[in-house]
Parts: sequence; C-alpha cells; structure tokens
Amino acid sequence: MSTAAFRFAALQAQDPAELGEFRPVRRLGEGGMGQVFIAFSPGGQPAAVKVIRPEFARDAEFGQRFAREVRAAQRVRGAHLAPLLDADPQAEQPWLATAFVAGPTLRDLVTGRGPLPAPQVLLLAWGIAHALADIHAADVVHRDLKPGNIMLDETGPKVIDFGIVKSLTQSVTYSSHSTRVGTPLYMSPEQAMGRTVSASSDVFALGSTLYFLATGQEAFGAENEWAVAHRIVADDPDRSAITSTPLGTLIAACLRKEPGERPTARHVLEQCERELGDELGPGAWMRITGAREAIQERTGALRALTGAHPDSVVTVPRGPDLPRTRVAEPPSAPPEEPAPKRSSRAVAVHLAKVVLAAVVLLWATFLPVMTETWTEKAGGRQAARVTESFDWHHPWASASTGLTDVHADWMLVPIGVFGTLALIVCALVYLLRLSPDSDDRAWSAAAGAFAVVWLVALAAMSIFLIVMTLGASVGDDNPAYRIRSVLRAGGWLVLLANVIVAEALVRTRARLGNRPAQAA
Repeated sequence: MSTAAFRFAALQAQDPAELGEFRPVRRLGEGGMGQVFIAFSPGGQPAAVKVIRPEFARDAEFGQRFAREVRAAQRVRGAHLAPLLDADPQAEQPWLATAFVAGPTLRDLVTGRGPLPAPQVLLLAWGIAHALADIHAADVVHRDLKPGNIMLDETGPKVIDFGIVKSLTQSVTYSSHSTRVGTPLYMSPEQAMGRTVSASSDVFALGSTLYFLATGQEAFGAENEWAVAHRIVADDPDRSAITSTPLGTLIAACLRKEPGERPTARHVLEQCERELGDELGPGAWMRITGAREAIQERTGALRALTGAHPDSVVTVPRGPDLPRTRVAEPPSAPPEEPAPKRSSRAVAVHLAKVVLAAVVLLWATFLPVMTETWTEKAGGRQAARVTESFDWHHPWASASTGLTDVHADWMLVPIGVFGTLALIVCALVYLLRLSPDSDDRAWSAAAGAFAVVWLVALAAMSIFLIVMTLGASVGDDNPAYRIRSVLRAGGWLVLLANVIVAEALVRTRARLGNRPAQAA
C-alpha cells in the first residue's frame, strides 16, 4: 500500500490512539463527517485535511458517493475557492486535503464583530457569487453553502467544504437523505422538501448567507428543524433591518421560492459589480470590519505552529487501486482584470464601434444607394433606369420612372437610412443596462428588442436586394416590365453600418452579461 506523508501542526491536542494507525498528530476541529487537521505538504504548503469517520468509511454507498464527489471537486477551479489538493476515497479511513485558508469564517467574523455594513456585504456577495459561478460552470452544486463554509483571507472569500458537492450531470439516485444534504438553516425550499437540487439552490443559500452577514440573524431561524423547514418553504424573512435598497433587492431575488425565478450566480456577480464600482480595487477585503485583525491573528498562529511542530508526521494510507502520484495542484489562476476596468473597456469599445457606424452611415448618404432598371418583357429592351440617393433636405421625395403605372421603390432608401440611424441610437441606449435603476434597464431592454426586430427585417430586405444585385430580376407591378434593383456604394455602406452596430451589441452583451440583473 502506497502512502502520502503530511507534516501536521495543530491548534488543539488530540489523543494519538484515536487515529489508529495514524502516528501522533494534532487536530484542528471535528465535524459530523470526521476530523479536520491542519497539515503541511512535503513542500511546506499548508493544507486542511479531513479524515472521514470509520462508520462512514464502512458504508459502501457512502464510499461510492464520496469518490464521485471527490472527482467532481477536482473539476472545480477558481480564485475564490479552496482547491482540492489531494484525496484518497479508497483508504481505510478516506481523506481529502484542500488548500488551507489562514483567516476567519464569515460566521466567526459576524459573531465576533456584529453585522457588516451593506457595501461590505455586497463586496462579499461578489466574491461568493464568483466562487459559485466557477462551481456551477464545472456542472457541480455545492449544496451546503453557509457562513461557516466561507473563509476570508487577504485575497477575498474562499468557499470551502466540497464533502457534499454533487455533479449536476448525475440524477438523484441516492436515498432520500442525499437530496437534503446541507445545513437546515441554509437549505433551499426544494432541499427542505426533498426534491432535486440545482445551482439555484446554492443561490438561495447565498441569499440566506447575505441576510446573516447584514443582520447577524438567521433568515429562517426557528425553534427546531421542522419549524425551520416550514419557514423556508412558506415564509419570507423580515428585511426591515436592511436599509440598503440594492442589498435588500439582491437578497429578495436570491430568496425567491421558485428556483427558476432566482438570478444565477453570474447575474448576482454582475449586479454586485455595478453597485460596487471602484470599491472592487486592491486591498478592499482587508477593509472589511474586523478582517485585518482576524486574518493577521490566524496568519501569526499558523507561523507559530509551523515552527513549533516541525517534526510531527502522520502517514495517510492510500487505497490499493489508486496511482502513487498525488493529484496535481491546480496552477495559480491568472490575476483577473478588475470588474470596473473590464466594464469600462467594454463600454469604450462599444462606443467606438457605434461612432464608426455613424461615420459610415453619413458617408453612405453622399453616395448613390441603389439603381433600379426596368426592361420590357416582350423585347428585353431597357425602358427606364433610376439611380436613388438620400437627400437630407428632402428625404421623402419620390423618384419618377417616366413610365406609366411604373413606380420606383424609392422609400427603401430613407427607410434604410433612418432605420440604421435608429439602430445607432438604440445601441447607445443599450448601455443603460449598466444602470442600477430598473427604469433605465427597461429602456435598455426595449432598445435591444427594437434592434433585433430591425436587424431581422433588414436581413430579409438585404437578401432580396443582394440576389437581384447578383443578376436576378422580378416582375413589376406593371406586367409589361421586369425590374432589377442593384445596390450601389451607398447601399453597401448602409449594410456595413448595420453590421458594425450588430457586432457591437452582440459583443457588449457577451462582455457585460447575458441579460440585465434581475430585480426583486
């Protein structure tokens, strides 16, 4: 049997005999599933090692589930997550090691210092939502998000404890307790009722967590677990103590009873970015009330423990069928561009494209836009030819063909120019989606809807004109003639202006999010 050695230091004494074949170690804490130790890899990296209780290890179903969840956790990477470093689900006492976070839990922070100001709660909401977005992007649900499972260090909040994560790609095939994995106070309504959970369940737990950070109280506190479950399913928490409208709106949206009505973690992140603005700059986390002192205290304790117990070693057994190499530590994530800078850059690029489209459209109005030619069906002789341009002084002046009962499609020119001009205006209004005001975002949504309708109509009209430009002709209203319309330089520039604006809208939508943040 191969082994992996970890050098342990501790905060609390532990009887070595309790660990069986594990040699003398010190314990960091103990939970329902097992004991947690602070350890050091052979390279000196601190880690939190959870050793599962023997009674769980003897359960075959638990072993299979634990192995699945370890594989799921190995897929998750992110700047606000404590990554899984190593694990052995098949050991006599299964264990897993995650990166150690030298900082307090958010529960300890609020319990020791009291409720946090709304801007600080929004800042933490941004980091936690960032972590959830990374978790959900890996098709994983955490299922037990709560203040006690979120640590805070100088780089921001770190979501921990993947002992109960479950892959979204797997159906719920475990016994009924598996759908209710989680802490009762932070369960979603669907968890409390034993139904299938999804990423929306984590968002509900995020709402309960933010409520605790802002008030110091549990959102659904009650006398016993059954009363808690009833409140989660049927009641709404009292938000009167939350005076910040943006924060209250965000919490209310996360705590909606129907999973499909809650915002996604990505939408929560985007809403927090808009509210925080420049507050997301360097050093923001250390300005959270009580964070600096608590982080420095734990960092100092870690240093002291490293020096005090340099030789304490425990041998962690591996299962017989596992490779001898450790799970590779995830590469450090590249530093993210600050959200305000990213949004500002997207807006600047968007505006530059809109201005370019306006210049192209203006240029088009000084050039011929379209030529229409009528030929006799009988002899094929050209009967009339009209070249149409846009006239700013008389945009709706009709063009005469000189033929009886034959009319030019001159209206296509002003419709194309004014429609493109309206599209450019809508592209500017679309940027109101960054506003925290719901009315502004409604205008942005209306502008986006108009842009879609116009571009679809223009595409249909353009296909017809391009086909004729390439040589096709159609029958005219007067059965004696056939008509062929050909796009000229001005017409092609009008189409180019529309393409520029359409690309700007699509790219900006992708950079700033798929839709406006949801309101309560």
